[in-house]
Amino acid sequence: MIERIPCKDCGVDEEMFPCLGKCCCKNDALFMASYEKTCPHCDIWSSLPYGADLKTVTVFECSRLGYGKRLAG
Repeated sequence: MIERIPCKDCGVDEEMFPCLGKCCCKNDALFMASYEKTCPHCDIWSSLPYGADLKTVTVFECSRLGYGKRLAG
């Protein structure tokens, strides 16, 4: 079960974002990594595969602190 973090100052700065364990948890699947949010202020989504290598991009956003990060996968 994923532990949800209550609405408090989470202590995550922009350089640390997304912080595994505070913002999200990583689930390693056989073919790709996936993430599940643990913070009510964070959103996570992945793009459709694109390009010759069929790469995906995972996007993390924090609506409370205004952080955003894209991770190629």
